[in-house]
Amino acid sequence: MTLSSDGVVLVHGSGRAAIDAGIALSDRLDVTVILSGGELIDIPGDLAFPVVFGRVVSASGHFGAYEAVVDGFAATKGGPVRDGAVSRCALILDLSEAPALFPAFEAREGYFKVDPANGMALSRALEEAGALVGEFDKPKYIAFRPELCAHSRSSITGCTKCLDACAMEAITPLGDVVAIDAMVCAGCGNCAAVCPTGAASYTVPPTDEQLARLRAMILAYRDAGGSDAILLIHDVTVGRPLIAAIGAGLPATVLPFEVNEIKQIGIEVLAAALAYGVSGVRLLTRKAPKNGMVALAGTVAIATTFAEALGYGEGACAIVQADAPDDLLAALAALPMGTPSPSPSRFAPVGAKRGLLEFSLRTMHEVAPAPVALVPLPEGAPFGTVLVETEGCTLCHSCVSACPTGALSAGEDRPMLRFSQNACVQCGLCAATCPEDVITLRPQLDFAAWNAPRVTLKEEEPYPCVRCAKPFGTRSTIERVIAKLEGSHWMFTGENARRLDAIRMCEPCRVESALNEGFDPYAGPARQRPRTAADYAVVDDEA
Repeated sequence: MTLSSDGVVLVHGSGRAAIDAGIALSDRLDVTVILSGGELIDIPGDLAFPVVFGRVVSASGHFGAYEAVVDGFAATKGGPVRDGAVSRCALILDLSEAPALFPAFEAREGYFKVDPANGMALSRALEEAGALVGEFDKPKYIAFRPELCAHSRSSITGCTKCLDACAMEAITPLGDVVAIDAMVCAGCGNCAAVCPTGAASYTVPPTDEQLARLRAMILAYRDAGGSDAILLIHDVTVGRPLIAAIGAGLPATVLPFEVNEIKQIGIEVLAAALAYGVSGVRLLTRKAPKNGMVALAGTVAIATTFAEALGYGEGACAIVQADAPDDLLAALAALPMGTPSPSPSRFAPVGAKRGLLEFSLRTMHEVAPAPVALVPLPEGAPFGTVLVETEGCTLCHSCVSACPTGALSAGEDRPMLRFSQNACVQCGLCAATCPEDVITLRPQLDFAAWNAPRVTLKEEEPYPCVRCAKPFGTRSTIERVIAKLEGSHWMFTGENARRLDAIRMCEPCRVESALNEGFDPYAGPARQRPRTAADYAVVDDEA
């Protein structure tokens, strides 16, 4: 994508530092300074830019197109004051003592939150901001396929994993799906890593290309006679300098694998690496990540659960935190080794994200040191089954209509509810939609169920139309409706009892019967004629 900046910068601060920053930027940018609480500051009269008064209370937009809302705005010292003024700019230099205007502001392009007392940080921000004029290319980090999104159906919310994981708040609900603002997205990859359906996938590079590069590296190591490999996944900003600083001091069994962002790593990468035969996977982060690592920690926790259950050992997957080369080497040495696969795979990764995830897990299970058929998983895992209380289920198929992946399906010629476990992403839409509240979720990896055909959760005898014999519902439901109406509703009692046959008909036959009968369901007993003035006059005359 291309982002454009016209060089308009809003400098917000409460002291002389804001004016000094404006002076430093005025030869390169179009500057406006907003002073909050600056009534006592002596403002030079020969400034090349305007200085106004107010406090920025909120901001929206992205690099090149920010909007800041200013309360207490006054164009001159002591002038008229108003709230809700809007300033449009390409860049914001925030030197105020107020909290940052954006979440995860460190990754917000074109927004600089700086403590003016930190001279080095301020100089760095001024230098960077001064160069942000013109057109800039930005990758579109996330490819989004809305038809796969499991966020919502019929105004009922299901999956919110990407919304919860996005520190930038670049993702918002949009009806049944979500919308990703590519201009705001900083490319952390959290949303792609946690998306259970593959609707959101990382593009730098795509999942299949990343796994192909991983496969080439591990197989080359194995073919050269290497063993007990530890895969060290690291990003560009944190990991690359540490790896370069260590140089030849890095153990020969440690295989560095560089990615754009460490948080883009999903379960499919960890499962594929273990299937290819490494003894462990380590993900390198700094000791105090700026935007948190909750989503990555959850991914590693799920991978660790099924890796241990399949015999890969406690040290199969782990996060390593280090800010210095010695810290990294010490952390690598301290972690226990996992157990590699006795017959590692060489499978070629081909396909989309969800398909690669499923195939990586199947392969990891096939070549596991101690394979088991069923692995219970923690809540929030993107795999599992549904439990249906069949006695309460009416086979209304609301869950089938809501299921975004087709894991739940109806029978073609008989009333039934069928389920395919390998397609279930545990989004919860079926449970939230069920009018009888008889569906619950159970996160697990059941490889036997994955390899089995669809199972029938409930099946009932169909009810045939009394006219054309076409099955149109379940016998239990039709008989229950008839039992509730028979003898208790005026439309179906006495001489009208024959109309119960309409309940026993399919929709086309019911319409035909109603038209031929000429029955008006809104008609009732004849109403008395209202009395008029003439009626009262007749009564008076007779008296």
